[in-house]
Amino acid sequence: MNALTIKDLCKTYIVNKRQNNVLRNINMEIAEGEMVAVMGPSGSGKSTLLYTVSGMDVMTAGRVSFFGQDLGSLSPAEMSRLRLTEMGFIFQQMYLLKNLSIYDNIILPAFQSAQGKGRERRRQINERARQLMHKLGSVEVAEHDINEVSGGQLQRACICRSLINEPRMIFADEPTGALNQQNSRAVMKELNRINGEGTTIMLVTHDRNVAARSDRVLYIEDGTIKGEYVLGKFGGGEETRQRERKISDWLMEMGF
Repeated sequence: MNALTIKDLCKTYIVNKRQNNVLRNINMEIAEGEMVAVMGPSGSGKSTLLYTVSGMDVMTAGRVSFFGQDLGSLSPAEMSRLRLTEMGFIFQQMYLLKNLSIYDNIILPAFQSAQGKGRERRRQINERARQLMHKLGSVEVAEHDINEVSGGQLQRACICRSLINEPRMIFADEPTGALNQQNSRAVMKELNRINGEGTTIMLVTHDRNVAARSDRVLYIEDGTIKGEYVLGKFGGGEETRQRERKISDWLMEMGF
């Protein structure tokens, strides 16, 4: 089954009475359990593509199907509910609430989706949060303020938050863009592990090392997908360098 099926997707903005066609007749599929990276020059439409296919932005034309459900047929309230319960989001800028602890930031989406479901559901949420933080090595910072931890720990907290409602798919926009090399590797290790457990992932990146850990890379330019490179499942170790070289050679062929 496809996690995403996208047909003739277009996104147009009107700026100063001028039409800007950011996405032009995008056709693509992402299979359930796949990890797909999107690369391309700045301003090529990478992030707009991610926001549009996840329902965070409204498409101008075309059709997006999420696990068989037509996103265009949903009301704003239905779309909001779907994003909350079946999608997870990770961004370069780590949008966490300053007045909440790391732990409270993580559980917030789950408590929003569990309103009116009783004490047992709240207990399950707290248990899942503890399990996620243990897996990602974040237990020791649970009660810390977001200003008291490193960028790597903040991004791990964002990953925990994206997983708290057990989403079917994660959308990540430059998830390592604000991190140093060590923290970047740690975050990608977690995303590979999560993907290995069955969660579908679509990520936007400029980093070839990040893309090398995906199953497939799409190259977008001027709002159009110009090509794709199939890598297969990531096995780790020295394989990263080989995959990165293959992507670099392919991107040169694409003119990037």
